Amino acid sequence: MKIIVTGAAGLIGSHLVDKLLENKHDVIAVDDLSFGNLDNCNFPLEVIDLTTPNCLSKFKDVDIICHLAAYKKAPKNSINSSDVMKVNFKMMDNVLEYCSKTNTKLLFTSTSDVYGNSDEFNENEPITIGPPNVERYSYALSKLHDEQLVLNMVNENLIHATIARIFGCASPRSNKGWSGGHIPLFIDKALKNEDITIHGDGSQTRSISHAKDIVEGLNSMVNHINELNGEIYNLGTNEEMSVKEAAEVIIQLTSSKSKIIYQPQQEAFGNYKEIKRRFANTTKAKNKFNFKINYTSTQVIKEIIKSTI
Repeated sequence: MKIIVTGAAGLIGSHLVDKLLENKHDVIAVDDLSFGNLDNCNFPLEVIDLTTPNCLSKFKDVDIICHLAAYKKAPKNSINSSDVMKVNFKMMDNVLEYCSKTNTKLLFTSTSDVYGNSDEFNENEPITIGPPNVERYSYALSKLHDEQLVLNMVNENLIHATIARIFGCASPRSNKGWSGGHIPLFIDKALKNEDITIHGDGSQTRSISHAKDIVEGLNSMVNHINELNGEIYNLGTNEEMSVKEAAEVIIQLTSSKSKIIYQPQQEAFGNYKEIKRRFANTTKAKNKFNFKINYTSTQVIKEIIKSTI
């Protein structure tokens, strides 16, 4: 098949392109390099700004678009929260317009952030995120908006699309800064013997999948896309690891002299309510296309450490 992958220079996107090429698909890799890393790309890359109208019009006879590209707010106001929402909306509008005009199927990657502080993680459950005066919800809200828009167009028979809600993942390709998640950040700090800062008491849990496991799920969704129209699937591990445990494991595995520093939640994020639990309920994906996890959280951590030393 002929497949466009947006966000192809990112963590998941680059692994997905590798997998699709391995399976002999004709892949068009697209990224604007605002966050992606060329070092992740063992393939030709089309540098395209997806907020530009008709930005994909030159690509003909495409079977599927895997839309992974997104802005996600980083700390220190490096990106305005309003830009997160506006950019993600514009990109989605252009992707959907292309899909509707060309009859191209869509695989859209959303995020587990849309679950807010739920502890059920069921694809069909009602969702409550948080108050609109908290900027940190902007990314989750932009993804939830895009989910709704995609499903509206499916229900109106304008497009054929499916959605993957991605839970936390990492690999040696992860960004070593805040935007790459806490695991690569903690590893980077530990290898430098720098203090590791945890927000709150560290009891909050996260799921840590290998990006390759996520990509196996996305690849299965590509293969079954004709059967998945209008459906949402969680992809990730159901293993939980507290943030404190992750820091302790990393310090131990790296023989680091780093100390754990606890920063009050209010001081770090104001009135943003910390997510207490996060793990992937993948029953639906397992039943539909036999999704499974091959890496434990500790194995993911060990692989990143090994690649970094």
